[in-house]
Amino acid sequence: MKFSKEVLLWVTPPLIADIWWHIISLPTIYNPWLYFFVITFPTSAGLILLASLFRDPDRIPDSNYIEGKTILSPADGELCGLEEEENGNIAIYVEMHYYNVHVARAHIPGRVTKITRGKGKHYLVYFIKKNLHPDTKAIRKNARVIIDLEDSDGNSFQYFLICGAFFRRAKPYVKVGDEVFEGQRVGVIAFGSTVKITLPGKNYRMVAKFGEKLKGGKTVLCERSDEPIIMEK
Repeated sequence: MKFSKEVLLWVTPPLIADIWWHIISLPTIYNPWLYFFVITFPTSAGLILLASLFRDPDRIPDSNYIEGKTILSPADGELCGLEEEENGNIAIYVEMHYYNVHVARAHIPGRVTKITRGKGKHYLVYFIKKNLHPDTKAIRKNARVIIDLEDSDGNSFQYFLICGAFFRRAKPYVKVGDEVFEGQRVGVIAFGSTVKITLPGKNYRMVAKFGEKLKGGKTVLCERSDEPIIMEK
């Protein structure tokens, strides 16, 4: 199994603490089997679960992917929101849960023009009602990393890594000036939250449905169209 590099940051300290605890407690163990089931097994299972949250598998797009036409999901999770912004761009929200892969991927190709770390609150993100025009405190006010991009036609669009209520950490993998391709890893959100993407213009047709389980870099989210996107469920 492949892991993101953040696994060392989160797993190494508790692993060292666990090993240290086992070493200093060895002389006091009177019942090895009881110690195993009460201490060793739970802590080992917890560390394995923690490490699994930072898995980072390689992804191959679904068979209905067409380069230059379809838009891939930016993250693992559920399609939870869709809205038209004041500038005419379409915003799409993918809700990530703690058990999802937390590495986020580019939905369309572009060049990174700006990266902003936005301070904010840390409201709970989960249980967002899946509908049009999502409006929750988490989406509007939580801390975030914003990646501004520009496509080959000069159209601007954005990628938001919105932090959650607990570990509050989002990290970009790209820097200003980088050229990213569709499906490329662009960042990570520790323990899940929400990814918001915008699409330049609004001539798209949704392929994924509200509440559908998505795989970042694999599931086709929508496709380019000659007609404006239909803003209805």
